[in-house]
Amino acid sequence: MHRLDHRTEQERLLTSADALGRSAFAAPAYAGPTDAQGLGRGADQTKDRFIFLDELRGIAAVSVALLHASQVFGFNLNSHAYLAVDFFFCLSGLVLANAYDQKLKSGVLRSPVFLLKRIVRLYPMIVVGVGLGVLALQVAYAEVISLADVSILAVGALLLLPAGFLVGQEAFAINNPLWSIFFEIVASLIYGSVARLRIHFWHEIVALALLAAALLAIISIEGTIGPIGFGNLRAFFEGFVRAGFSFLAGVLIFRWQIIHRIPAIRPQIPLFILIALLFFPFAVQRDIYDFFCIAVIIPIVVALAAAVPKREGQPLAACLGQLSYPLYAIHLPVIHLGSQFQNVTNSFIPMPIAVICTLLAAVAGSHFLYTQFDRPIRAYLSRKFSLN
Repeated sequence: MHRLDHRTEQERLLTSADALGRSAFAAPAYAGPTDAQGLGRGADQTKDRFIFLDELRGIAAVSVALLHASQVFGFNLNSHAYLAVDFFFCLSGLVLANAYDQKLKSGVLRSPVFLLKRIVRLYPMIVVGVGLGVLALQVAYAEVISLADVSILAVGALLLLPAGFLVGQEAFAINNPLWSIFFEIVASLIYGSVARLRIHFWHEIVALALLAAALLAIISIEGTIGPIGFGNLRAFFEGFVRAGFSFLAGVLIFRWQIIHRIPAIRPQIPLFILIALLFFPFAVQRDIYDFFCIAVIIPIVVALAAAVPKREGQPLAACLGQLSYPLYAIHLPVIHLGSQFQNVTNSFIPMPIAVICTLLAAVAGSHFLYTQFDRPIRAYLSRKFSLN
């Protein structure tokens, strides 16, 4: 059968998504973006210093949407925005450790309850993302993919299983960013299971070093981190290393008290570094650049951003944090629908305007879903399962 993705091999290497893919992603942790509320559950001092991470999480989610828009609409964008997913993973590890380390270690919060909290945080938007993915496939690809295959992709995505491989597609072809949410939940499951164990400092160093070595080997083989986690079956299993390294790095930033060793800094510094990392304008050797950014620059950005003091009245940061996960979860189907509209109207609307309108529609839809669906559903489920 035909693949849904008609991009060139090079374009496919640039795909990423995440997502959003963490700490709620922090609540899920941030694996893509995910939980602004999770930032507010640590000690007061730490909690106050984490607000700027919301802003960066939102910017990273927008960068992923821009990358996918460039691929679907077919315009050139010099972007390394696929690294935003690794930023989400690292951020998720930090925020989850801040919010739940002591609760899990003390036994106040049991591992099954912790995992249920993560599922409640993530699943409402997963369902919406799958539904929009089905709609986008039926509208844009009805002639090249059968309804049976769409059903397999949809059921697999709802169960967070890489069913795309069964029908010759990428792992979560119904809505690609779901791959990072899968790894977010896996990382949360492992973290919640081992958080109560007393792990020696040197054991943490060894684990991080081994994951770094494995990550370097994988990137050297693949040539880039882009497709790792979803591109094919081998890349899917390599995704455990990708997510594991960044998530553990985030956890250790918290556990090693690195944030408290950094003096308060201006928010422009981590903001500029993150934007420069995602949109580096010069030609580089992709494998070296990817590994250096993931192993060194992204943990530094997360630590610096967490050290930014809280300021009074930060509506932009709060808004970006709230919208980041819904935007991450729905932006790709919306972009496909926008591209299909452009095709059936024979590009009646100039492409720049069509792209801008499509992205604005994704942002507006994210705001609507967050306020009218995601937040109310999570509140209801939290009350029902006594998770608050």
